[in-house]
Amino acid sequence: MILPIHGMNVGLVHIYRYPVGSWQWGFPRGFSHDRDPLVTARMELHEELGVQDTEFELLGVMTPDSGMLANRVAVVLARVNEPTGHVVDVQEVAAVRWLHIRELWHWVAQGRIEDGMSLAALTLAHALDHLPSP
Repeated sequence: MILPIHGMNVGLVHIYRYPVGSWQWGFPRGFSHDRDPLVTARMELHEELGVQDTEFELLGVMTPDSGMLANRVAVVLARVNEPTGHVVDVQEVAAVRWLHIRELWHWVAQGRIEDGMSLAALTLAHALDHLPSP
């Protein structure tokens, strides 16, 4: 799970989620490419947002649904230096959006971001004081 930040903006992807049968806005994420979560974060961020010039920091781990799954998911903060890029995985990602942190919180309050993993990553980053202040 990657939380991309550029200045006061946070990067989101619009992806069709088959289990719920709808499109959702959320943070980039993907299956592990390597034992090192930062390697996976770098690859997924490039595939889904098309950015490369980034500094990564592991914030922690979460269990997406501890009632059904035993897996833990790494939460990585990505400080993006250049947010423009071309999405590599155009089959999966329908759109990319960089929202000002204030607008992001409005989207959360309005229910426009309902992906639980994205909300959990946002909560962890906020608790660690790693989000830009509005």
